[in-house]
Amino acid sequence: MDSSRGTVLDSIRELYQFGVVDYCMFAAMLILSAACGIYFGFFKRTKAKDTPTATDTSDLDLGENPPTVGSVESKTPISPFGSSTIDEYLLGSRKLKAFPVAMSLVAGYISGVTILGTPAEIYNFGTQYWLIVVPIILTGIAVCTIYLPVFCSLKLNSSYEYLELRFNRHVRSIASVMFVIDQMLFLPMIIYVPALAFNQVTGLNLYMIGAIVSLVCIFYTLLGGIKAVVFTDAWQVVVMFISVVVVVIIGTIAVGGLDVIWERSMEGGRIDFFNMSPTLYGRQTFWAVLIGGFFYWTSFNSVNQTMVQRYMSLPNLRTARLSIAMFTVAMGVFVSVCCYAGLLLYGKYYDCDPASVGLVSTNDQLFPHYVMESVGHLRGMPGLFIAGVFGAALSSMSVILNSVSAVLLEDVLRGLFQLNPSPLKANIFVRCCVVILGLTALGCLFIIDKLDGILIVSATLAAIANGTTGGIFTLGMLVPWSNTKGALAGGIAGALLSGWVSLGNQIASGAGEIVARKLPVSIDGCIEDLVGNITLVDPIYPDESGVFPLYRLSYHWITPIGVTTVLVVGTIVSFLTGPRDLRHIDPELISPVIHRLLPVESFSYFGTANKNATIFNEEMQAQASVPVDLTVPYGPANDLNGQVGKEARTRW
Repeated sequence: MDSSRGTVLDSIRELYQFGVVDYCMFAAMLILSAACGIYFGFFKRTKAKDTPTATDTSDLDLGENPPTVGSVESKTPISPFGSSTIDEYLLGSRKLKAFPVAMSLVAGYISGVTILGTPAEIYNFGTQYWLIVVPIILTGIAVCTIYLPVFCSLKLNSSYEYLELRFNRHVRSIASVMFVIDQMLFLPMIIYVPALAFNQVTGLNLYMIGAIVSLVCIFYTLLGGIKAVVFTDAWQVVVMFISVVVVVIIGTIAVGGLDVIWERSMEGGRIDFFNMSPTLYGRQTFWAVLIGGFFYWTSFNSVNQTMVQRYMSLPNLRTARLSIAMFTVAMGVFVSVCCYAGLLLYGKYYDCDPASVGLVSTNDQLFPHYVMESVGHLRGMPGLFIAGVFGAALSSMSVILNSVSAVLLEDVLRGLFQLNPSPLKANIFVRCCVVILGLTALGCLFIIDKLDGILIVSATLAAIANGTTGGIFTLGMLVPWSNTKGALAGGIAGALLSGWVSLGNQIASGAGEIVARKLPVSIDGCIEDLVGNITLVDPIYPDESGVFPLYRLSYHWITPIGVTTVLVVGTIVSFLTGPRDLRHIDPELISPVIHRLLPVESFSYFGTANKNATIFNEEMQAQASVPVDLTVPYGPANDLNGQVGKEARTRW
């Protein structure tokens, strides 16, 4: 790089830096987040007189036939600060509202990676990815009809408890441990990516700002539990949305309007919604986005603990469905705005690509650079945008800290090691987990950019976790005759195959054998001092025909491979080893969409699998069309005089 060009680059970077107002906006986001933890930890927590005890059932909806007095768990406060009970800390006593939970779901899913990565994806590869909105909508329908009714009926603290009820504790332990490891590897990246963006616009050390943000997140998650997480997420997602929308509106006006952006994007080959190529190797095709996107989103949103824990914080199935409907619509809108931002980036840089002239070093810095260049002159706007990006990171991190601590308690301590700590010890254990997990992620932040291997391991494990766990849960809920051997065999086969494909792809990409084919860019419109002696030439891509075919697959196909393998292998092995006798299966463990396939005898076992529950969810009884009298115990010896199966068969 010649000295004159280097001077120009330094001058431009200094021009696009934070001001005092921007720092104040960012600091306000951190202070408000910490304040939420204090508020819900000390001022809004359930008081002793408000907490139902073993003899107080007035706050529970038990129907006309309430259970006997000792069946309601005592909820006496067990902590002098923060949430009063472990149920309140992890699930908000199942009394949260639909809208804040919906916004929390959005905030938990939209990380800084999404806000920064989606526009860069559209900028570099075109609009085909925009069709992901269709799978998002279909996923919302699938979750509400297939998976959610089962979780709401069982009223579980951890989604992985289902696997023990349906199969055995070994299946549960494998899935839960996989989840914990996956989330632990993902945590540092949640902070690292937005910290990189912050470094781009401020020049501050990314490790220092990452450490500050991480400590704030640990603080309010530790004190306030799920309530602080949900309500902090709710206002953070508003900040996220406002920041991106304002930037997009101002940017559109500055470029010259929608017509100019669309025309430039058409000329640059960015508009492509219907790439109907049947190839499985293309990064973004119509079929890959629709099919792969549906499998990925469904596998994550339906059974992942970070999502299910917030579904379970709602009082009933109807409220949970309403929340998911809001979440689905909000996600579709938010992703669409981020995709449009990618076209806006191209409309701005169609003749002067920032990466080609060295203004940015990574794709994740492209959008922050645009924000500083386009709205940097408006005091507070860059600060609002970066606050929104870090709000996304905070919300994702807090959700993971809360969810992983719940899994460590319910699935590892109680499920795997068969320990049953007292309420006080459980509360202390969960809070210690939040601190340890957060500090571990903070430690990994300092080494993440020095260990390229962790990125490969994380991406591989994420693919394994999504496909494998999604497949096992689907096998259990939609294939009633599947057994434990089938679940184990299917899970192992799905994990090995999806892991093999993902790891092979990552290694081949790292070795340069596979290179994503970006759309062409230009520097013809850049100022002469900035271009210097740079000359753009058409990139030379390697011949990928010699690469093993599975390694060349689009990343969209990894999750479908995992889910399909689990279902196929699990079903076949179940038949070969003796399918489960459907006459003795609890219909509560099977999705309501399959109930019509169950024999009438099975409905005499309704509600018997979950040994921790003594009352049944009335909404689910209606779903199964099974009349339930809580005064009569269920079981093979009590078939309600044969009327349960008869009534179920008649109504179906």
